[in-house]
Amino acid sequence: MPSLHLPSRAFQAYNVFAANTNVGKTIFATGLCRAAALQAQQNNKRVFYLKPVQTGYPVDSDARHVDNFTKGVSTTTLYAYKDPVSPHVATLEAPRDEEILEKVRKHMLGCVEDGKQVNGSYMFLETAGGVHSPAMSGTSQSELYRSLRLPTVLIGDSKLGGISTTVTSYESLQMRGYDIPEVLLFNDKAWNNHEYLAKRFNNEADVSTIPLPPMQLEDPVKELESMKKYYEQVDEHLHPVMERLDRKHQERFERLETMAQKSRDVFWWPFTQHDMVKEVTVIDSAYNDHMYTYAPEAPGKKELQPKEMFDACASWWTQGLGHANPKLTLAAAYAAGRYGHVMFPEATNEPALKLAEAMLEQNDWAQRVFFSDNGSTAMEVAIKMAIRSTTIRYGWDDKLKPEIIGLNGSYHGDTIGAMDACAPNVYNGQVQWYQPRGHWYDPPTVQTRRGKVVVTIPDEIKSKQDSVSYESMGSLFDPERLANDELKDVYERFIRQSLEGLSSQGRKFGAVLMEPVLMGSGGMVVSDPLFQKALVDVVRKDGADLLGNGTQGSSGEWQGLPIVIDEVFAGMYRLGRSRASSYLGVTPDIAAFAKVLTGGLIPLALTVTTNSIFNNFLSDNKADCLLHGHSYTAHPMGCAVAKASIDILEQLNTDGSWSHYKQDWGVKANENIWSMWNKNTVDFLSHLPNVQGVNAIGSVLAVELKDAEGKGYTSAASANIVAKMRNHQFEHTNINMFARPLGNVVYVMASQRTQPEQIKVLEQTLLQCLEEEL
Repeated sequence: MPSLHLPSRAFQAYNVFAANTNVGKTIFATGLCRAAALQAQQNNKRVFYLKPVQTGYPVDSDARHVDNFTKGVSTTTLYAYKDPVSPHVATLEAPRDEEILEKVRKHMLGCVEDGKQVNGSYMFLETAGGVHSPAMSGTSQSELYRSLRLPTVLIGDSKLGGISTTVTSYESLQMRGYDIPEVLLFNDKAWNNHEYLAKRFNNEADVSTIPLPPMQLEDPVKELESMKKYYEQVDEHLHPVMERLDRKHQERFERLETMAQKSRDVFWWPFTQHDMVKEVTVIDSAYNDHMYTYAPEAPGKKELQPKEMFDACASWWTQGLGHANPKLTLAAAYAAGRYGHVMFPEATNEPALKLAEAMLEQNDWAQRVFFSDNGSTAMEVAIKMAIRSTTIRYGWDDKLKPEIIGLNGSYHGDTIGAMDACAPNVYNGQVQWYQPRGHWYDPPTVQTRRGKVVVTIPDEIKSKQDSVSYESMGSLFDPERLANDELKDVYERFIRQSLEGLSSQGRKFGAVLMEPVLMGSGGMVVSDPLFQKALVDVVRKDGADLLGNGTQGSSGEWQGLPIVIDEVFAGMYRLGRSRASSYLGVTPDIAAFAKVLTGGLIPLALTVTTNSIFNNFLSDNKADCLLHGHSYTAHPMGCAVAKASIDILEQLNTDGSWSHYKQDWGVKANENIWSMWNKNTVDFLSHLPNVQGVNAIGSVLAVELKDAEGKGYTSAASANIVAKMRNHQFEHTNINMFARPLGNVVYVMASQRTQPEQIKVLEQTLLQCLEEEL
């Protein structure tokens, strides 16, 4: 396993943040280095001090100060600027944040490697200014250094007003996921801020003080001697602090070492056969696209080593804007502080209303928004809406139990109603209450095979050809094709004839349910968009006569049957557009959204529909309303986060953030379909001898493997490759990929903010794993 910069039992590292400028941060950092040096001498370890950014250099040099008053401490400064100003105005040529972080990581990795020559190492990273003082790019340092996942020693402000700045800094760091085991201040008896802060942070962080430094002397020799004596006094105050930090560090890793087994003992994981779990992934932190995990270096060993993993399944498809996105976190914190949770029926709150308005602006075909907690319940609500509306339109008896029309391989969730709306499959096969209630078409499916986009047509459709090839995905989704392709008549004739047969059997249907474009849990299957559009067109044109009593909806109302689109997985730009059904040239009557809706931060789901559906639940009888709800319906935190998520996604859609990807796929503006995965990579993958076919749309890349024993969710064909992606030493990167097997399909999912250079690394990793299996 490649070495990493992250802390381990042997590598003990800390950020040193300050509540403000001029609070003595360098004095405390120097004192901590001295205390650590004493510990290191006793335990045969090494001590490192890092100052990433220094302004006012060379007059001011915090590293030089540490050198002057410590022994056996290695000091480094990465960026130094002459003017004694904030880093963001110290240079006209600001390095990128990633460049700064890469230098810091390399330095930390050097500390790790040096520590291996002895019994380990300590490292202190001293930031510049206060918690939110900007780096050269303007990024707050609390955000810049977050991905390093270092516990923090916060230097509080001991002066008048310092209580406020210290508490504010502490809470700001906490909100960004920092652990703060120690808060240090000067013992300024004029204000005694430390006494209040000790009570304020009780059971959260230890608060300690050191004496105030002596007055600065003009004579440099006398000043040096004065400070040496001062640091000798400081030692007795910081030695206990360092001992506590040592203890807390060891306790942290003792907990990490036991988490895997304790979790096996108490968890009942979803979608998991526990007897087959070989390794429990202990996730210590996550930021942007990456998760930071710990696992034994080798079987049978207890001591854990850190691992950085790209979250290649987007944390079960929810993560779209990066883990711990600061804008989403702040939105949640504001709503939590302002509301907590408040009652929703017959009430309103600003986050809920803002979210509803934003969704209706994005879905201009709709007028109503229903709130729930997750995608499955959003679809339960949609089914209730649709079936009631159809029952009323066609005057059916309430005792009638209408079915649904859908696609075989679809998945709409694990609640009973959502399961019943799917054909028999592995997900509902062991559920005794499951009762299939519908007719499901085997849709023509799409894959890139040997460089060509191939549509495979099921035998029952009785086409002249069993497959049709296209030059590109763009050709397949071209609006001209969706309007005039010769398959359109074939599909519509087949659908119309099958609906006539179903009607002649006396079967009644209340809705059409579809996942647009990509069926996720069914195996990342792409349906021919022309077939999906044909199904909607036939139902809307002929459904009233074929499936109802001939009653047509008025202009602006739903026609035939309500069309329910499940956007839970595919929507919110997962496939490149806010509404994946727009690729089909189809406007739904009801749509469900979840997952990326809140950027992966908090559960929330929406069912969006029209007044044509809503009006069917209006009457003077309470029992006629939509009797569905949740205790936390429209909770303000979820609503605030979802609104922030929508704003960020819309900005990404319009500010050119995805231009590189669109250009690679030959897409102009928002026309046609595109992918974040390189077109040449997709072509190469499709030619591998162990690959059946490939699909790449938006942030999703799915590779179907050839499997002689069959395919589907229970296939083990992808298990070895997924294991390699998680635990492999790559030539080009030390970042592994966290993926989950999906039968004989290996899928990789980026976030909507993943950068092209990161995509390139992921593609190299996937290719290497696939080629090793040949």
